[in-house]
Amino acid sequence: MEKLDILFRISRGEVTAVFPSECGTDENDFTCYAHIGQHGSCTRGWYNTTRKAKPAQYVSLLAELRGIYAPEYALVIKSRMTGKHAEARKAQMRRIRAA
Repeated sequence: MEKLDILFRISRGEVTAVFPSECGTDENDFTCYAHIGQHGSCTRGWYNTTRKAKPAQYVSLLAELRGIYAPEYALVIKSRMTGKHAEARKAQMRRIRAA
């Protein structure tokens, strides 16, 4: 089972899951997921306007995501993005562009 890091952020009452190692539109953006709208791309600018969601706020979104990603991926909840996540996004974008 592959591990997939995930962060939960909240803005204007809506909880969004952020996949910091998965590129979005380009390597500077990342993949995100919400109950409404589902998968999309989000920017660092948007991320900076959000705050960390509490477990009680994201429990239903986490259950939904486990239903989508299990058993192939184990979702690993992280509290913040790191340089490791940025490097993973850049490597992923290089693989996509090379294909």
